[in-house]
Amino acid sequence: MADKTDRFSDPKAQRRRFVLLQAAKAGIGVALGLAFFGMVGRPDTAEILALAGLMIPGLLALLALTPVSLSALEQAGLASFAVLIGYLALLTGGVVSPLVVWFALVPAEAALTGGRSAVLRAGIAAGVSLVVVAGIEAMGKLPASRLMLPLWQVYGCSMLAALVQAVLIAAAAQDRQRAADAAAAEGAAMYRFLADNAMDLITRHSSDGRIRFASPATSALLGRFPDEVVGQAMPDIVHPDDLNAVQAALADASYFGRDGAAEVRLRHQGGHYVWAEIRCRPAQLSLGEPADIVAVTRDISERKTHERALVEARDAALEASRAKSQFLANMSHELRTPLNAIIGFSEMMTREMFGTLGPRYQEYSRLIHESGAHLLELINSVLDMSKIEAGKFELVEELFDLEETAQSAVHFLNIPAERAGVGLSLAVAPGARLIFADRRAIKQILVNLLSNGVKYTPSGGHVGVTAGAGGTGIEIVVRDTGTGISGADLQRLGKPFEQVESAQTRAKEGTGLGLALVKSLAQMHGGTALLESTLGEGTTVTVRLPFAAVDAKGDRLSTGKVLPFRAAS
Repeated sequence: MADKTDRFSDPKAQRRRFVLLQAAKAGIGVALGLAFFGMVGRPDTAEILALAGLMIPGLLALLALTPVSLSALEQAGLASFAVLIGYLALLTGGVVSPLVVWFALVPAEAALTGGRSAVLRAGIAAGVSLVVVAGIEAMGKLPASRLMLPLWQVYGCSMLAALVQAVLIAAAAQDRQRAADAAAAEGAAMYRFLADNAMDLITRHSSDGRIRFASPATSALLGRFPDEVVGQAMPDIVHPDDLNAVQAALADASYFGRDGAAEVRLRHQGGHYVWAEIRCRPAQLSLGEPADIVAVTRDISERKTHERALVEARDAALEASRAKSQFLANMSHELRTPLNAIIGFSEMMTREMFGTLGPRYQEYSRLIHESGAHLLELINSVLDMSKIEAGKFELVEELFDLEETAQSAVHFLNIPAERAGVGLSLAVAPGARLIFADRRAIKQILVNLLSNGVKYTPSGGHVGVTAGAGGTGIEIVVRDTGTGISGADLQRLGKPFEQVESAQTRAKEGTGLGLALVKSLAQMHGGTALLESTLGEGTTVTVRLPFAAVDAKGDRLSTGKVLPFRAAS
């Protein structure tokens, strides 16, 4: 059956069939010409033209072997057929010619080669030819009839030939119709096969969402037979909380002609709900009217289970992180109080405030004081980072002297710098003297950066702080001539608890929170902290605070709002 369908749809087969048909017509024309010569003898000019018209199908058959459009050849053949019938009718009696009946076969034959437009053109060609014949006869210019036989015999032969042609046309039309029906049936069977064996549920809905067809996949998805869901509306099988989503998707397909999708829970025969993804589209496009909907529904229960597990794991991790941060933030007082006592009493002993100590006890007390101060610095960094992560660190912005605060930070690092043989310098431009920011946070930024610079700069090196005002607000730059950082390590630094591992830095103490705190505090001010370094040459950290600059009167130059900040865990 497929071979027969291909015979009518394959362009090569159509062209081959046209060539054979036109060649057969040309053969009949040759036979008629020979019979005419045998009966009449030498033809005159009018008869030669008629015999030439009988040879036109042969010319069309030859043209069909070239790239000329088959549609154009078919139209030319029908037009020439109509003209030939009209010309032969003129030669055989005009409108009473036995050949006039052949005009009716012209549009009938066109129906086999083209659509409605081809039939219309063929009918017009036949009608024009008939009108021309009638007009010539009306003007009295009809030539003498060339009929050699009695009129009733010619009529009989013409009607018989027309009847044979009509039978052939009808048989061909039926053959084409059977091929079209077979193709439609084969397509319907294929679509039915796909629908019956598809793992996804295929449904057809009316414009109001009611199910009109359901594939057998309803058994696997919903535990029901297709007949049980046909006729049901979406509220009958969809979870109430998901009804708006699926109705919106169906409305998009039916009323707006676009694809719709929704993830919904469908009621299973067993009483539980099954997560499914519904994708729908209009079954056909209709102008101004809602269309039926074709939907494909897929079971996504397993995917939803994985998503739920991931969400629960994420929530658990976030809750654990919040609990950790909250615990460390709450432990601030408990950890700092005993350390302050240790540092205070050791300092009293070092200064011999209540009597002289021996040299060894004085050295011990100094070591206790330094160790306690170092431990307090580490704990303060951990607690500050925990407060930022927990969202408990709040900025207290005020107008203050940046140079004074920076000088205080430099003084704080004077003793460690002197011990390490590292020089310190400070230069604050006049336009950056007054800034609007959190004084304590800015000092902590400077102390952390200076501490890192002193810690990783060898003896004889230098750490400098400069500050200025420009188009980007206040810019604080801390440069050192230390060991520097490799490009690979730069990617990690600035994250909490990340440290550079090298022979020069492995012996240095620290939590790895210094740069992370600097970046977090800068971001809380709406700014940034940019780290640049070259291995063996030194490191530069640039802190930009776009909303900290003020004018001579102390008013902020930028009114940009600093958004709440939470450090990434």
